Amino acid sequence: MTHYFSRVQLIARPRDSEWLRDLARHGEAYRDHALVWTLFPGDGLQRDFIFRSTVDNNGKACYFVVSRRAPQIDSGLFQVQSKPYRPRLAVGEWLRFDLRANPTVSRRQEGRSSQRHDVLMDAKRSLSKAGNMREVMDRAAKDWLLKRATDWGLELQEESLLQDNYQQHRLRRKGHPIEFSSLDYQGLARVQDGERLQQALLDGVGHGKGFGCGLLLVKRVN
Repeated sequence: MTHYFSRVQLIARPRDSEWLRDLARHGEAYRDHALVWTLFPGDGLQRDFIFRSTVDNNGKACYFVVSRRAPQIDSGLFQVQSKPYRPRLAVGEWLRFDLRANPTVSRRQEGRSSQRHDVLMDAKRSLSKAGNMREVMDRAAKDWLLKRATDWGLELQEESLLQDNYQQHRLRRKGHPIEFSSLDYQGLARVQDGERLQQALLDGVGHGKGFGCGLLLVKRVN
């Protein structure tokens, strides 16, 4: 099945739209979620896209989107560049990757079902008094990525890994609170399994996909 890779730039200005001004009051993550949904109309349809938000050179919101459907662009909100997307990468190829992830770990409490927790905060809570908090949290975040990369068909070059832009998001959606964290990863990796990697590129990885996490971006290293 053909997917689509799109670069979407927000061209409407919040000051010109009451709806955009209202979205801004709910926070960037909720705004991004709502805006990208407008590209894929259909009442009752499940989300069939993943996205990553960024800011272009002019300071305007911009999104990279991978979707099963071609985006619809009749709203006047966006400028969209879209093309069919069916990535094929060979075992042994080296890639530079970029990922905004929602790193979580499941913990089970007595008498309760397991719950997902922020990996960095989980590491912080388990820290002994003698430990270095920043180092422990960074190590936990790195280990989360290293542990899962093979499931995505990648062998990461650990010494190349960079991680930054850690954020905790607190939103309300239809009256219900939503809390999640995000962390950006960059580095080098070698393809171990082309089919697994293709699935990861098309479907995304981890949790928080509806709020801009999980889109794995890769570029071949010449």
